[in-house]
Amino acid sequence: MKTPSDSTTVSLEIPAASNRLFATIASAAQSFWQRPEMLFFLGALLLINGAPLFGTSAGAMIFQPQAVAAGQWWRVLTHPFVHVTWYHLLLDGAAFFVIYHSLLEKSLARRLTYVLAGMAGSFLIAWSAAPNISGDGLCGLSGIAHGLTAVSALEMMVLFPPNSPERKIGLISFILVVGKAAVEALSGHMFFTFLYFGMVGTPVAVSHAGGVLGALLAYLATNVAKPIKPPTGQTRAGWRIGSA
Repeated sequence: MKTPSDSTTVSLEIPAASNRLFATIASAAQSFWQRPEMLFFLGALLLINGAPLFGTSAGAMIFQPQAVAAGQWWRVLTHPFVHVTWYHLLLDGAAFFVIYHSLLEKSLARRLTYVLAGMAGSFLIAWSAAPNISGDGLCGLSGIAHGLTAVSALEMMVLFPPNSPERKIGLISFILVVGKAAVEALSGHMFFTFLYFGMVGTPVAVSHAGGVLGALLAYLATNVAKPIKPPTGQTRAGWRIGSA
């Protein structure tokens, strides 16, 4: 039996929940407004993963060495956007967008360079070290997401003062993502596979290490030439979210 106080509590919780939902939606909209290239990424994910709805197989867009050698060059660019299930898309897509938005780099060209370098490192390392992709192929954003996580962590280590919470978070995050990728590459086994539920295809363990290596090389190359400026009047503590 409900008391008047119970009804009051419920009635107060509903508007509060609605306000949080609207705030989340507004924050997401602002993110896409500030970095409109995220709309391109979102559109590519929806278009490519919705291909079967239009009678087209997304398999024509995954990375397969023989197909690329035969002239299907577009697979190099489209394969990160292909995902084998909605669950795979949810895991990779959520991690990618949160981490990309957390980058402190203000230059669009540099941010896209990190993405492209993470993609290149991921599929080149996988191509050279994982022969099974010749048959199974390679797809997904997780290699790029790992690379961007390493870059974001390095930004926090470089741009924030010593002993600041942001710098400590960056250091811990950098050690975790680089260590995770290295162990996966050396062992041939992914972490957190119990969360995959058989819905992410056949993971390529070295692809994460390739993404980290490619993105970090891009960061070092672009910032040695012209160091990025420290952020003014802003902190990003608590934004550090890695991908599994």
